[in-house]
Amino acid sequence: MSSTLHVVGGVADGLALEAEAFTSDGVAVRLWSPRRRALVCPANLRRKPGFYDGRRNSAARGWPLHLRPTGGGAVPQGPGALNLALAFTAGRTFTIDDGYRLITQVIRSAIPAPWTTGATPNSFCDGAWNLSLFDRKVVGTAQRVRPIGGGQRRILAHALILVEGDVAEGASAVGAFHGDLGLGPIEADVHTTLNATNTTPPWEMEVLASALDASARSEIARVTASQDPISA
Repeated sequence: MSSTLHVVGGVADGLALEAEAFTSDGVAVRLWSPRRRALVCPANLRRKPGFYDGRRNSAARGWPLHLRPTGGGAVPQGPGALNLALAFTAGRTFTIDDGYRLITQVIRSAIPAPWTTGATPNSFCDGAWNLSLFDRKVVGTAQRVRPIGGGQRRILAHALILVEGDVAEGASAVGAFHGDLGLGPIEADVHTTLNATNTTPPWEMEVLASALDASARSEIARVTASQDPISA
């Protein structure tokens, strides 16, 4: 197995990898995929009425719920999902949009395909920085920023890439959780997986992780060379 890809038992192990990267110094790239399925949602959803009932119900449906520090919404995780996390230190002029541009460019450079960027109504964890193929969401993104003093901030940029597997099952699990919290509906058919689009030969997870790792390091070096305030 490629040392670039971390195949972890459960989502908690993957989130621990991201936390370690976020609290470290310099540039860190983490790529992980869990063996067991689960839902992951931002910690701020705990304030929603019905959250704790929804968490219990999701676990009873076979989708235990985990919390993450980045924003966005609930997403399904499992063997067909690949998580890309970039952690780095940036100056005050590096914006949230700069972080999203960076991580989406990493994916565009690693995976040549007719990507489009923008919201995908009724998708899980919808956002302006989704990456879609043929109007169906393949990649969702999220970010966290933490001031660390001296005018600098620690950035954690995350992307969930749907590589293969049953999208409908995960979308249904998120939709049921949304129902418990009174959130909007989720439609399975607005999503797809990278390997289902037939835009490239099917990606093996390890090969894809290696390509993304190389792209991430190249893009971060490029941004650094252009005097963007990322510190290595």
